[in-house]
Amino acid sequence: MSVRVLVLVAVVIAIAELVAFWMSGFIALTSAFMLLIAVTTLIFQLYKWWRPENNDPRRYGVPDEPRLPGVILVPMRHEELVAGETLNRLANLNHPRYIVVPIIDHPDDPGTAAIAHEAAERFPDRILVAPYPEESSVHNKPTGLNAAMDYLDDAGVEYDWVGIADAEDLFHVDLLRMVDYRFRATGAEIVQCGVQLMNFGTNPASARLPRGPFRHLRRWLSAHLSAWWRAANVLEYYKWFQSRLKLQAVVNVIPLGGNTVFFRRRFLDRLKEHYGTWWDADCLTEDCKIGILASVLGCPVDVVYVEQLVTREETPASLRGLLLQRVRWMQGFIYVFGEGDWRLLRTFSQRVLAVYVLGFQFFQAFSAVFAPFGLLLAFRHKSPVAIALLATVPLALSLLSLILDVQLLGQFGRTFGQKVRIRDYLALIFGSYPYQIVLSLAGIWALARYMVGRNNWVKTTHHGVHLANT
Repeated sequence: MSVRVLVLVAVVIAIAELVAFWMSGFIALTSAFMLLIAVTTLIFQLYKWWRPENNDPRRYGVPDEPRLPGVILVPMRHEELVAGETLNRLANLNHPRYIVVPIIDHPDDPGTAAIAHEAAERFPDRILVAPYPEESSVHNKPTGLNAAMDYLDDAGVEYDWVGIADAEDLFHVDLLRMVDYRFRATGAEIVQCGVQLMNFGTNPASARLPRGPFRHLRRWLSAHLSAWWRAANVLEYYKWFQSRLKLQAVVNVIPLGGNTVFFRRRFLDRLKEHYGTWWDADCLTEDCKIGILASVLGCPVDVVYVEQLVTREETPASLRGLLLQRVRWMQGFIYVFGEGDWRLLRTFSQRVLAVYVLGFQFFQAFSAVFAPFGLLLAFRHKSPVAIALLATVPLALSLLSLILDVQLLGQFGRTFGQKVRIRDYLALIFGSYPYQIVLSLAGIWALARYMVGRNNWVKTTHHGVHLANT
């Protein structure tokens, strides 16, 4: 054999060994990353249950007589299906000193405006309609909230706290008493209360299908074939508000929820003094940004999750609606990350957690996409045994997380008096991975929108299905 051939063989062997080395390194790195995501997901998911004090029913105390006047801001746009019921319920909460402020763009939305003004006539001492700025061509929530704050100042309204409600929110009648008490008992600048999606096995749009052949069959299919993502969506809220937010509040790195969140007026005044506005009108997740700014300013946040007091909401009407909602949320998180306010957090661990929080869904989406490939490569490629075993650990933890989700769905049903059927469990199990794929697609779409500068607000449609059994 000639020297040239020997050299060629040696080069090929060297390249093969190098590829094998890099492939094993890639598998090891990917598996380690997915293991990190799996472990931290379980920690966030189980925080409430592995700290006994989080399960003490007396942990929030017994509210006394309310003392602090407040306002509830309710941005509304094309909410004819839910506006009347929401305002009626908000006007009858068990607190002596508060007003409800629906924010309406009158020329753009005369239907919702008529409902709001009719409610204001029935409750003149409780409801005050605030106009959305007509000169603005942009329709989004933070613009409405900022306009309402200016409107309240011009009207001379006195208040110590500001609460945020969405147009479909069902507040518990005693919620404000708890909020008032927690402000005074804890000294918190922000009180974040629980929000819960309710319809894990029902499509709110199914009842409105047009008449025609096989209408009952079409209604059944529409109602139940979407349970695979509705169950996962419901459990996200269930875990987020009673477990994950508690852990993030302890560390003081917390993206707030978009509603059922209450701010002391002095915090909002301090926010405007530092940043020139209350809510960032250019941010698609103004709740996330204001939470990060509160963390930067060192403002304490009290997270309250009492099952009886949670605000009830409904899942998006369709899978497309869920996808668009997640695109908006993820793009907002990218925006907050890109602005870099999180870099002003006091400690290194807080900054690390902020990066994780703002990028979590992207990390989660990455792990969902690459987990099967990493596992396949680990067994098809001649990897060291240790690397092959490492690749199986994230899968095992993901299966454990799924088992816990099944348990939590049963617990959710018992807590809120809803029957969980076998088909709901099966939908959750078989829909778990497709749901992660949906999040992956949303992340890619959100990143693309952010990079091309598209920042329009895609509204989530509300049907009021969660109001039917209350």
